[in-house]
Amino acid sequence: MKEETLLLRLIHCPVETLGPGKRIGIWFQGCSIRCRGCIAPENQPFDQAFKTTIPDVEVLIRSFMEKNRNLSGVTISGGEPFDQPEALVSIVEKIHCLGLDDILAYSGYRKDVLIRKHPKTLEMLAALVDGPFVQGDLTEAVWKGSENQTLTVFKEKYKQKYMDWSFETKGKMQFVHDEYGIYLVGIPRQQDVSTLHSKIRTGFRENSRRRE
Repeated sequence: MKEETLLLRLIHCPVETLGPGKRIGIWFQGCSIRCRGCIAPENQPFDQAFKTTIPDVEVLIRSFMEKNRNLSGVTISGGEPFDQPEALVSIVEKIHCLGLDDILAYSGYRKDVLIRKHPKTLEMLAALVDGPFVQGDLTEAVWKGSENQTLTVFKEKYKQKYMDWSFETKGKMQFVHDEYGIYLVGIPRQQDVSTLHSKIRTGFRENSRRRE
């Protein structure tokens, strides 16, 4: 039997800046949309160095759940998760089997396209933020990068939770690092991106000096 694989940039917990509550964050590697001004261009190439397996991802999710008993849910972003649709639906199914059904996904594809092409995956999501990032289309909404993007909450039991989150103040960020670099977790104001990237470069240089 062929083992399921995917390109995965990062999996981290806890994430408190990308969805309501304390969450597991999963970032797929690779994006065919490649929006101009993307906050994470390093996540765009379909780089085989980031290949992993579905069972390995499941082990990590189980570990995070055991260490964080008060998790609210899971946020899946990228890259573009729906560019690896088989792996995405498999991971979403396994998250459900582990007892978490508050799953928020970010996609640069529009909702009508996803409903047509990936109905099974959308049926298992609690919420979706859809639409390409548009540089210059500014927004103060905490949950999106540009004003054109929309939030859909599919599960009735989570609508109030997501509504409360949607009115939180924009700009809260986390900085996460691994062997590949330092990452921004959250959605900044577009006008703050250059400053945040400068902080990342400074932090990377400082970490490099410590390792020397």
